[in-house]
This record gives sequence, C-alpha cells and structure tokens, in this order.
Amino acid sequence: MRAPHAVRRLAVLVCPALAASLLVLLLLTPGTVRGAPEEVEIDTLPGGARYVAGELLVVYESVPGLERALEATGGRVEEELPAADVRLVVFPDIKERRSEKLRERLLEEKKAALQRNPAVEAVSLNYVREPLVRPNDRHFGRQWGLRKIRAPLAWNRARGAGARIAVLDSGVASRHPDLKKKIAGRYNTDTRTRAADDQYGHGTHVAGIAAASTDNRVGVAGTCPRCRILAVKLDGDGFITTADLVRGINWAIGRRAAVINLSLGGGGFSRPEADAVAKAWRRGIVVVAAAGNERTSKRTYPAAYRQVIAVAATTRSDTRARYSNYGNWVDVAAPGGTPGTGGIYSTLPPRRYGYLSGTSMAAPFVSGIAGLLAGQGRSNVEIRRRIQSTARDLGPRGKDPYYGHGRVDAAAAVGAG
Repeated sequence: MRAPHAVRRLAVLVCPALAASLLVLLLLTPGTVRGAPEEVEIDTLPGGARYVAGELLVVYESVPGLERALEATGGRVEEELPAADVRLVVFPDIKERRSEKLRERLLEEKKAALQRNPAVEAVSLNYVREPLVRPNDRHFGRQWGLRKIRAPLAWNRARGAGARIAVLDSGVASRHPDLKKKIAGRYNTDTRTRAADDQYGHGTHVAGIAAASTDNRVGVAGTCPRCRILAVKLDGDGFITTADLVRGINWAIGRRAAVINLSLGGGGFSRPEADAVAKAWRRGIVVVAAAGNERTSKRTYPAAYRQVIAVAATTRSDTRARYSNYGNWVDVAAPGGTPGTGGIYSTLPPRRYGYLSGTSMAAPFVSGIAGLLAGQGRSNVEIRRRIQSTARDLGPRGKDPYYGHGRVDAAAAVGAG
C-alpha cells in the first residue's frame, strides 16, 4: 500500500502512559518516512511547512490539456482524488534526487510550468499534516471541560438526536464501551475499507469528547449525548496528508455528516484541501478544526480556511492555554487543558480512559455543540453564528487573537440559558 501524502498534525497533550508511543508514532521528524513498500521523502519549506517530495496536487480544467501539460513536465498521474478535477501528480525524476534543496528547486520549476498552462487552474504542494502532540503526565479531576461550557444545562434543551459527527483522525476504538454503540460508519482512507480502529488513541479520545455514550453508567459523557460518530481513519502509515483529508472529507459528505471534526493541522495552504472544505460547507456541513499547539500566530491549516471554525484552547481556570496558537483567524476557544493544571478526560483504546491536553481536545467540544445545534434543525450558517455569538468573551473586549469570539457556551448556544 502506498504511503499517504501531505501531512497534518493532531493537537494534543498526553498522559505519561501514552506519551512515548504517541511521540514515536505521531510526531514525524524531517526526512524519510518508512513503513510502506516505498520510501516517501518529506521536505521542508523555509517557513516550516512540510510536504511530500516530488508530488503536486493539480486542479485542472480539461483532461487533454492536463495530459499535454504533464507530458511536457514529466509528471505522472498517481491518483484521481474524490474531488472535482483534482489529480495527484508525481515526478519520479525528482523523487530519485538525494538533495532536498535540489528536489525543492526542481519541484518549484515543475509547479511554475504547470501554473503557466491554461489547462491548469491551480497547483499545490502535497503538504504534510501531523498530530499536534505534547506530553501530559499529570491527572486532575474528570470532565471539568463539560461543566465549564455548561453542557449539562444545554442537555435540558438539546441532545443532538439525528446528527452525525465525522471524526477524521487516527480512527476510533470500535469496541470501547462508551463508543461502540455510537459509531454509524467507518472508513480508512489508506486502505479504502471499514478498518478504522485506532492504534494510537488520539482519535478515540477526540470522539469521546464529542459524543461518548451518556447516561449509560459507564465511563464518561460526551458533549453531544445523542450524536452518532462517523469514524474516519486517516493515518494508516503513521502520518496524515492533504490527500487523506480530501478523501476523508468527501467520504463524510457522502455519509450525511452534520459536523466534521479535524483535530489536526500543519503549515501550507492547499487548494484541493480548501476546495474539499468549501464543498462540505456548501453541503450544509459545519467544519471544526484545532488551531494548533505551537504557540505561534502562523496560520495552521485546515483551521485557517475561511469556512472552518478554528478552535484555540483554554485552561481549567478559563485562561488561554500557553501552547495554543493564536491570530485573527481563530474563531472561538474551548477547554483544552494543560499539563500540571488538568487535562481533558476521555476515552482511550481499547476500553480505557485517560487525560490528554491540546487544541485537539478543544475542537471536539465545539463539534459537540455544533451537533447539539444540528439536532435542533439549524443550518450550518446559523450554527456557526450561534457558537460565535454566544461564546463567553475572555481577554481583550470583543473578538481577539487568543480566544476569538470567546470560550464556547453550550447552554447559551442552544438557548438553554
């Protein structure tokens, strides 16, 4: 099986038991990614964005024109992505080069040549999207995040019946007692099968925050008690690419998701990725993404795309989490926790529970609220507006770079007080 393409990261801080395995499996260092029949070189731009060497995503206007353009540049169509007029194009001659600087220069030349062709609408690097992970070795309390956003009060008015939240991540533990009855569909973007179980824990933790079984006398409660989960496994080879995201988003669209949660991110704007997000929005889907844990104002994608609700993280004391990214592209904040002051307690594979912290944990609180609102029959436009307009203003008055419109309030959003 061929390794995936451009990589995005998952945004979490983890408990000690998971820290070592998550750091090894999810945090990629620049260089060769192994584990597939072929080696995939990951190169890095001066600004820090990472991408798959020798690969481009091409949005085209005509097939004959694209074929002529590829013949002139030496490119080969590796895959037709499930989005309108997008092809994954590889350049074998570039992939064979040992020098990263030479690969970068040659790929930029190919990119520029394709962009000059009238048959080509857009060309993007196949950016890398990785799990945004940090270790968390302390445990304080349980589910303070739900109380902070006033979820129990919201449940008096809305519980999300009929809404589906697609969790595009490392998969979901299908036999977990708090999740097994909530999964409405499974998909693996690498194998194109239903094999979406989670070996790493990140996706299972995110799914539990959003929609774990509630009032079942087992484990934890989810933000959206009656929402169902669409489990999409993106990282079959240990990392996530923009091509994976395009496949996963399109699958979620076809399975009538009301909300798509993306607790992952990385540098670099991708036209195909942005188009997939825009397509989901046009289909009435709310897209939520983690802002990232790098403590920087640099835009993180997919969070920074226009149709996405970008979520920063707050602490147990309702202050900004120090690791959380910030900027005018941040829309709202939600509990993400911090090491030493309390993480977010949720589900872990195969049937366990534990604490993780990060913007990955903040995003599913917002996705859960979106699910509650979707269950009330609201449109994605109204859902986004209500989440933002009812958020509790923190930090500088009004919308600011650290909290966006404020820390979300589930009860206020659904009209429960």
